[in-house]
Amino acid sequence: MAGWLADAERQAARIAARRRFVHVKRCFMAAIERLDGRRGQWLKQQVRHTNEAVDLWLLRGAVFDALSLRGPTSAGTTLQAELQRALEGVMHGGVEDERALSMAM
Repeated sequence: MAGWLADAERQAARIAARRRFVHVKRCFMAAIERLDGRRGQWLKQQVRHTNEAVDLWLLRGAVFDALSLRGPTSAGTTLQAELQRALEGVMHGGVEDERALSMAM
């Protein structure tokens, strides 16, 4: 009985994690939906094909750069901060994962 409950809890945790990832992915898609040109198309394709939070984490620099090309606005800065917070919410170690990823490259 205890094994079944543990399995159910793990499955519920996986579903919750997947929902958080999908939410963050939708936030990224909304942020880049108005980007034009080849760079905008490339970013849309890359974000659309992400399957894990780490994929979005690796794309964040390109997304932030593209958003900053719109000009330095408080809305753009706020959007970047919101995307960063959303990403940190789905990354298991947050900033620690960033250090591990940079060491792996």
